[in-house]
Amino acid sequence: MKKSSLALCMALLFSQQSMANETTTQEFNDTYRAYVAAVKNQQDSSELAKKAFELGKKVYGESADNTANLAINYANSLDKSEQEQRFELYRTAYEILEQNHGKLSAQVYDSLIGMAESTPSAKRADTYLDDVIAIAEKQNSAKLVADAKMTAARILAYKGTGERYYTAKKYLEEADDYYQENLPNNAVDRISADFLVAAFAENQRKYSTAIERLNHVVSVFDQELDFDHQTELNAHSKLVHLYEKTGKSDEATKHCLAIAKMVPWKESQEQEPLYRVHPKYPKSKVQRMEDGSVVMEFEVTPSGFVDNITVVGSEGGSAFEREAVKAVKQWRYAPKFENGQAIAATSRVQLDFKINN
Repeated sequence: MKKSSLALCMALLFSQQSMANETTTQEFNDTYRAYVAAVKNQQDSSELAKKAFELGKKVYGESADNTANLAINYANSLDKSEQEQRFELYRTAYEILEQNHGKLSAQVYDSLIGMAESTPSAKRADTYLDDVIAIAEKQNSAKLVADAKMTAARILAYKGTGERYYTAKKYLEEADDYYQENLPNNAVDRISADFLVAAFAENQRKYSTAIERLNHVVSVFDQELDFDHQTELNAHSKLVHLYEKTGKSDEATKHCLAIAKMVPWKESQEQEPLYRVHPKYPKSKVQRMEDGSVVMEFEVTPSGFVDNITVVGSEGGSAFEREAVKAVKQWRYAPKFENGQAIAATSRVQLDFKINN
C-alpha cells in the first residue's frame, strides 16, 4: 500500500463503463498513456496528471475510485512546496474512497498519508497517521505495521514538537526494532531507519549513536555496489559533520576522501564544503549596524582541510576579514582526485555579513 504514481492507476484504461462520449474517452486514454510515459521517464508529469484528472472526472464520474486515484496521481506529481493544492487533492481522494469503502478501509491508506504529509498542522497529521497505523494493523501484517509507523515517524519528526516529537520517536523505535529483527542487513527499509535514528540521535546530542547508524549505512554500501549513489554520499557527508562536531577530524578525513572519489572536482565552480562553521559577527560592526563581505582564496589539502587562506577582496573592513578567515580555517572539503590520488587544489568562497533590520 505504498504510494506509487504508476501503481495507483495502471488499471484505469478501459477499466469501467465510460460516462463520457467517445471523443472524451479517447482523449483521456491518450493523456493517461502520456502521463504514464512521463513518470517512467522521470519527466515533469504535473500538467498531464492534471489533465488526466479533469478528463477522468468526466469519464468515470466525480465519485468513482478511479477519479480518486487520478487525484492522488495529480497530487503526487506536484512539487512539495505546493502543499495547499496537494492537500486538497488528497482530501478529495480520501472523501471519495472513504464514502465508497469506509473510514479504515485499505483504499484510503495512500490518501491519508498524503494528507498527513501536506497539512501544515502537526495535530491533524497525527490524527491522519493514527488511522494509517490502524488500517495497517487490520491487515495482519507486522511488516506493514512497521512501515506505517516508520512513515508516521518520518512525517511527525519534521512537523511535530513536544509531545508529537516523542510520538514520532516511539513509532521510529518500534519500526526499527522490527526491521532489525526481521530484515536483512542491507534492506532499504533498514537504511532508511538508520538515517532517521541518526537524525533523532543528533538532535538529542547522542552523537555516538548517530555515528554508529551512519557507519552501518556506509558498511552496506561497501558490500553492495549497486545501491543508490546519492544515499551513500549523504551518509558520508553526515559523518564528516558529526566527526568534526565531536573533534574527530582524522575520522572525518576518511569520509572526505570517500566523497572525493565519488564526486569529480569541478574546476569552474566554487566547491561545496562538507562541514562549515559560521563566522561570528564582529561586535563593533553589530553596534554600528554595518554590513560587509569577504572573498577568500585558499588551498584544499589532500586530506580536505583548508590551508593558505588569502583575502582577495572585502568590503566593510578588517574585522570582517579576521572573522571570515577564522571560520573558514575550520571548514572541511572533499579534496581533488587526480590519477587516483588526492592532491591539493585551489578554491574560493565569498562570505556575506548582513544585519537583518
